[in-house]
Amino acid sequence: MSSRKSFSRPSWFRKQRKAVVSTNDKKMPNGILEEQEQQRVMLLSRSPSGPKKYFPIPVGHLEEEIRVRSADDCKQFREEFNSLPSGHTQGSFELANKEENREKNRYPNILPNDHSRVILSQVDGVPCSDYINASYIDGYKEKNKFIAAQGPKQETVNDFWRMVWEQKSATIVMLTNLKERKEEKCYQYWPDQGCWTYGNIRVCVEDCVVLVDYTIRKFCIQPQLPDGCKAPRLVSQLHFTSWPDFGVPFTPIGMLKFLKKVKALNPAHAGPIVVHCSAGVGRTGTFIVIDAMMDMMHAEQKVDVFEFVSRIRNQRPQMVQTDMQYTFIYQALLEYYLYGDTELDVSSLEKHLQTLHGTATHFDKIGLEEEFRKLTNVRIMKENMRTGNLPANMKKARVIQIIPCKACGRHRLPGQGHLPPSTGSQQGVLRAQARGLGCCVKCQEEQLGPGCQEGFMEVRFAAGVPWGLPNQNPGPHIIQCSPSPGGGTSPLTQRGASALATAMPMNLAETSRKSLWP
Repeated sequence: MSSRKSFSRPSWFRKQRKAVVSTNDKKMPNGILEEQEQQRVMLLSRSPSGPKKYFPIPVGHLEEEIRVRSADDCKQFREEFNSLPSGHTQGSFELANKEENREKNRYPNILPNDHSRVILSQVDGVPCSDYINASYIDGYKEKNKFIAAQGPKQETVNDFWRMVWEQKSATIVMLTNLKERKEEKCYQYWPDQGCWTYGNIRVCVEDCVVLVDYTIRKFCIQPQLPDGCKAPRLVSQLHFTSWPDFGVPFTPIGMLKFLKKVKALNPAHAGPIVVHCSAGVGRTGTFIVIDAMMDMMHAEQKVDVFEFVSRIRNQRPQMVQTDMQYTFIYQALLEYYLYGDTELDVSSLEKHLQTLHGTATHFDKIGLEEEFRKLTNVRIMKENMRTGNLPANMKKARVIQIIPCKACGRHRLPGQGHLPPSTGSQQGVLRAQARGLGCCVKCQEEQLGPGCQEGFMEVRFAAGVPWGLPNQNPGPHIIQCSPSPGGGTSPLTQRGASALATAMPMNLAETSRKSLWP
């Protein structure tokens, strides 16, 4: 089934196999590999004609500009990204390169500038104890709104919590998982439960809420000092868990909701928001740029991604590491501009519905119809539906215009000897529920093949496939929302008692349109 999508992510490095860099070479500086590890990355040369000028884009022109730059496998986005200054020529890195500090850097080529680095208080008798791989980063208008930091190492966890306390930060944004592809990206710097002391900072877990795209943890932190304890503070950690191991998220929707939650939880009086991934430049830079450009969109009705990325690279080199991340920023801004914030609290739903029903537009439509109309403008990318469009799978679709997207979690059955290879694609879409992934598999109504006897299914048709779903994804219910032909018992219900009763405990429910939508 197609869903809301943005423009296609660049596929140029999947197609090119000429001039490449193998990231398995451990001698290569690791910081470059944060988003590209174990990929083959096309080498792009700078334009010999000199830097090109890129100007702010009015929000009304944003969709067309993105369409033009996305053409030819996002060629213009790559050119724009490669025109950015790296930031290495600005300032010095003397402190970061000191022998005493080298072990504190996760990647030897991702270092903070001396002029913008976060300076910790000096610990008596410990040389260079004022150093941490972290940099102040400006927001749209707010100076030092963020601290961009590398993911803590085991050796730097104490310094990390000392920084959070000394900078009076109340919010930590984490954009990497602890391990990705079996390699450590960030050391776990918090206790799973109870309390733990890091250096002289005691950290206690107060709450943990796991959602689809992110997890919210709340900590109470307090320094343990010889002259007495200071008052404890509450720190929220928002951990975005839906960033894939390769590339960028398929859709920016989850990131926009995540960013909204960060803004809501961060107190106005607090210090800088601490943002980190693994190296503290790629995903970290992407998050910060989206936040700043959304603020600029509200204030000036335009965005200037190129200028802002150039500016923050002077504060921390290589912010926004890949052209895919750079393109994703534009996709997120367009998503926000076209659809805005559509998330509602349950308590405000009734009032919002009343507003939509009572709002008239210049098209003489109520607000609800106008809101639904926006969905018809969502671009459908056929390249993400290649599996469903294979000839072997087309006959499984009841409506050929409704094909599950590969990147949206199309349910894939494991290979089975008694089923043909085409059964690997079932017309089902894995739907994410509010507090967990893969809770529900949404399927079309089964189709019976020609010559099938009542209660039986030919395996070469899709009717034979759904019964593999409960065994692969154990669950207590199958719900049929369409009424049976002629008002009788549906084939689903008939087969349910015999075919499923022995497989697993299950309730079969059949609902009609009348009962669901009075």
